[in-house]
Parts: sequence; C-alpha cells; structure tokens
Amino acid sequence: MSVASAARPAETLSTRRYPQPHRPGTPPPRGVPRRAAPIGLYVHVPFCASRCPYCDFATAPATSRLRAAYLRALGEEIAREGETLGHPRVDTLYFGGGTPSLLEPAEIAALAAALRGAFDLRPREATVEANPATLDRARLEAWRALGVTRVSIGAQSTLARGLRALGRTHQPQDSAAAVAAVRDAALDVSVDLIFGWPGETVAEWEGDLAAAVALAPDHVSCYPLELRLDSPEEAVANWPGGGWQVLERWRRSAADAQPDDEGLAVLYRVAERRLAAAGYRHYEIANWARPRKRCRHNLRYWRNEEWLGVGAGAHSHLGGVRSANPAALPAYLARIAGGASRLPDEGADAASDTAMLALRLADGLDLARYRTRFGPSEAARVVTALRSLDGTRLLRWSGRGVRLTARGRLLASEVFLRLLAEVPPAGERVGA
Repeated sequence: MSVASAARPAETLSTRRYPQPHRPGTPPPRGVPRRAAPIGLYVHVPFCASRCPYCDFATAPATSRLRAAYLRALGEEIAREGETLGHPRVDTLYFGGGTPSLLEPAEIAALAAALRGAFDLRPREATVEANPATLDRARLEAWRALGVTRVSIGAQSTLARGLRALGRTHQPQDSAAAVAAVRDAALDVSVDLIFGWPGETVAEWEGDLAAAVALAPDHVSCYPLELRLDSPEEAVANWPGGGWQVLERWRRSAADAQPDDEGLAVLYRVAERRLAAAGYRHYEIANWARPRKRCRHNLRYWRNEEWLGVGAGAHSHLGGVRSANPAALPAYLARIAGGASRLPDEGADAASDTAMLALRLADGLDLARYRTRFGPSEAARVVTALRSLDGTRLLRWSGRGVRLTARGRLLASEVFLRLLAEVPPAGERVGA
C-alpha cells in the first residue's frame, strides 16, 4: 500500500499558531513554575501502511487527510502541555506507534519545531520506532536533526515464513537493509522479534535469533505473540471495514496453531541462552542490551518515574497520577479541539504499579528505596504478598530487595497476580 504524505506537511505543526517558542536554557513564562526534575516524553504517531492482525496499539491508516488533521492536533497538544508544565526539560524522548518512520522529512521537521517550542528539549536518548521497509536516508537525516539517537526496528522475524504467519508485509532482507541504513547514519540500533507465532519450531526460532545477532544490534527485544480475543478498542477504533470480526477470525486461528505454554517457555529459554552467549545482558523480562545500551526511556516506565505522553492512546505519569488520551482518533481530535485535558486512569495505583514494574527488571525491587517512596505500610504489604510465594522458586531475596529467578521470569504473571490480589489499588481496598 502506498503512503500519501500530508498536504503542505511543512505547515502541519507550524509554530505560528502557538506561544512564542521556548529556548533551551531560558526560564519558563512568568507565573508557570518549571518542574524540578526532567521528564520523559512519549509521542504517539499512529499511522501504518497496513494493520498487523495481532497488534493492540492505537493505529490508523496513513491517509493524507487524517495525517494532516492528526498532526495539527498533536501540535496543539504539545504546545498546551509545554505551557501547562512550565516548559520542562525532557531528557528521554520516544516516538512510538504505529509507524513513526512513515512521516515525511518535512513533517518530522515541523514536529521538531513544535517540540522545541514547547519543551527544554535536551534528550540524552531519543528513540524512533521504524518498520524495516520505511527507512531511507532523507528520513533518517530528519530524525537525526530532531535529536534521535537510536532506532528501534520492528523486524519481528527474519524468516519469510515467520513474517507471513504474523501478517507482516515487509521482506526478510528489509531488516538487514534497515540496520545498515541506521548504522550509516551513526545511530544506535534495536531489533524487535516476536516468538511463538503459529507453527514456529525451536529450530526456526534459533535461526531467527542467529540472524538478528548477525546484524550486531545494540539492543534486542523478544516478545511472545499475545493474542487478545476480547475486541480491544485500540486494535479496531480507527480502521474502516472488517472491524473486529476479521481480526477475531485471524487471532483464533493463530492461537490454535501457537506453541503451548511449555513450548513458549522453551523458546524463551533459547533466547536467554543465545543472547547471553552473544554478549547481551538480560536487563528486563523481554529486553537484552550491550553494555551501556539499555533503553533509558523504557527504564522510566519500569521504574515508574515521570513521563508525559502526547497523541492518541498515549499514557502519562506525572505527579504520581496516571492519565491517558483516547485511542480512537475522532475522540482524540475532539478532545484537543475542545481544550480538554487527559483522562485520569482510575484503576492505576502508584504503589502496586511500582512494585510490579520493578520486578520486571533484572535488578528487581529495592525495598529500602520503595519504603522511602511509599512508606513502611505499603512496603510491608508488598513483602507479605511476595513472601507468600516462598517455596515456589519464583523469587530470590537479598539484603536490599527481591527479584525474579529464571523460573520467575517465565511465570512472572503469577507473581504479578499475587501482588494485585494482596496489594490491590488503593481505591479497591476495604475502607479506602
């Protein structure tokens, strides 16, 4: 499918319509306090050339009319949030999707102008997600001019059979070409892989890993194929025709042909072994990195630190409060046009979220730090919940805290469910 660029893309996020650009290093406007600590910034670009049948993220077809309307609204939200937050410093930046690499150079430049006008933009790390078939020199130069330092390439598989099984439209050779282009632009490379696709064998997964390692990326992510069967809004909200019925048929058929839980565990252990042998450190359940190449922005999520998310379906965590934008583009565009703020996430709870997210990391949960952040009562709840798993070989305790064992990484959902049962969100507790 061809991807049309937005009409007059250079003006899509024109700063003429927004407050006077804020220059890095200068104070925010009078009366608006600057945030004391830097934040992370996530920018959602939902457009895709086609819909992947397993994907539950907020995506949309990349029509020129929809792109123009969305990028105008995104620019308005960026300007408004920058003003409201006092033009905070941004030290990690992440462009996710969707397929941000579909944006044209002029659209990227306009987005850069909007971001620099709203924030003190000095990221130590800036990532853009890319489809292997959508990277070219002009786009990479535009992203680099914005400040991007790393590209996350959604290879998903290096095998033709794997790509067909996942409903992907790019070819195996596209991933190698994309990695070479990113290296030519002097940027870091991360490669995403999916395991557990219908009919996948251990030998095929080993071949996938070997091919990915041969590309010498700085970072590798390996995710099991997860197929929701409950009509997730994000997967269908913005796509005409077919709707959930088409996706549901594909997903049920794919789920029937997937490896079972034990088969997935075998594939996961293969990834652990092969990537460790290749020199990658396993620092999070699904992520491996070369020394000093961990994803700083994603570490913000796993440490439950502060970040702002802009765009359809984007989530934020600021001042201990989680909030989100609507995933459906009509609802998102209407809220921005009406000047409405993000929607609060009523089910979120900083204390339980922080414990679960920390356990995803190889470093685990530092109980002393957790006690300082949330108080002794919350820390005692977490310890009691986790101690109830003693004897299961899922956790390893140390002087400062607790982390998942190799077995625990395979069965992490059991640990998280126990935490949710024993340490429910504050609003769900008796007497809360």
